[in-house]
Amino acid sequence: MAVVSSTATSTMTTVVPPPSLDDEVDYKDDKIEEQLTVSSSSSSNNPLVQLVNYVKDTAVNFKNGLVELNMAHKRCNAIRNKQTMYAKTNLGISRPRGLKGVQIGGITYEEYDYLRKGLVDRNKLLAVIMVSLALPNYFVYYLWTFPDMMPGPFMKSNFISRADAANELSRKRCHAVISVMLDMEKGARIAPWSAKLNPFGRKATERSMTRLGDLVNAGCTLMSSSMTESEREHNTKPTGGMVVVQRLSPLLYSSSPFTKKQQSLLDGKILPKQIIKGLTSAINADPISKCAAPFGIGFIQHIDSVTLADEFIVNQGISVDEINSKLLEEACSARLIGGPRWSDEERKVALSAWLEEVEIKPRRKIMMSTMKDDQEEGDDDDSNNSVAAPKEQQQQLYYNGNLARAVLMCYNAVDGTRDTRSDSKLLRFMYQRS
Repeated sequence: MAVVSSTATSTMTTVVPPPSLDDEVDYKDDKIEEQLTVSSSSSSNNPLVQLVNYVKDTAVNFKNGLVELNMAHKRCNAIRNKQTMYAKTNLGISRPRGLKGVQIGGITYEEYDYLRKGLVDRNKLLAVIMVSLALPNYFVYYLWTFPDMMPGPFMKSNFISRADAANELSRKRCHAVISVMLDMEKGARIAPWSAKLNPFGRKATERSMTRLGDLVNAGCTLMSSSMTESEREHNTKPTGGMVVVQRLSPLLYSSSPFTKKQQSLLDGKILPKQIIKGLTSAINADPISKCAAPFGIGFIQHIDSVTLADEFIVNQGISVDEINSKLLEEACSARLIGGPRWSDEERKVALSAWLEEVEIKPRRKIMMSTMKDDQEEGDDDDSNNSVAAPKEQQQQLYYNGNLARAVLMCYNAVDGTRDTRSDSKLLRFMYQRS
């Protein structure tokens, strides 16, 4: 995790090289060895020794966290200076602040992810400082209630293995998927208790239940058209998500701009509240996805964050093969792709298919539509008997990327639940064929 300093760097004229990756790896290895040494020495049965070792462990972890924050601060400053030089040299502008500055390019995906995490850690650090100063008596309860709100170096996930964290994440998301399925089936057959309070809304309730029942039937059809076992074994390109996007294509593209309500997916006719609730629960199961929101991030805010990352990868021409294993796992987890014991090759194939469906294909389709309109307008100008169509009549294609990403996330969550490597044992054996 990184932290971004709030001090200005405009007075710096030289680019300070960031700490090398080898230095960071050596430091983290020393940190892990130190933690293992401390934990091995704290295995005494004496309560007094256990108390002393607990205080010692807390002091060591706090010291290591401060050192890591300082290293992250220096590296973030160096990355921002690198972007500033790139913006002045190639774009002729100064680097904007915040997320707009991060999106400007001129850095690798690893550096981009480092700055994004730094922005989150800065907000977390500010929240911790404000709570400790404004409500010092309740600061302990704040940390106890929201343990994921500590900056990156102090998060609990840093002190457990990646395998255990992946298993826990898989288990939570499997439970979220099953809860959504139960809620949808119940909502399609049983009217909500609030419907009895409005005697004039019986037809609206029936339409809502019918629409939810049709969605359940469509979901069964889509799940039956997902990958076969042979495709999983041979690691071929996933096809289930493509089928979902193709069937929803009339809802993803429009000749008129999408309204704010349609972009926020609050219409309720495409994604009912049961799916929105389950999708939000699956997203917030990952502490990294929660960002700096104590009560969890909304699914639209998370989709906006994923959209920025997708646009950066496509705009900068970054190859998925260049992303290291840890960042690849985090990127797939943010999109609800995969689960524990997935190989890097499987994640690269799935992430490439995601980018192709939600970013590359829509851009190509909109570009072809624009070129077709320009060609038709040119033909009208060349003909003597025709008049060029006004701009209001030219059909420009609009794309609802939020809906495409939300639907693909739902499919990925269901597909991860049916995976034989998921950590939820009861669900895993239930899906196995006899």
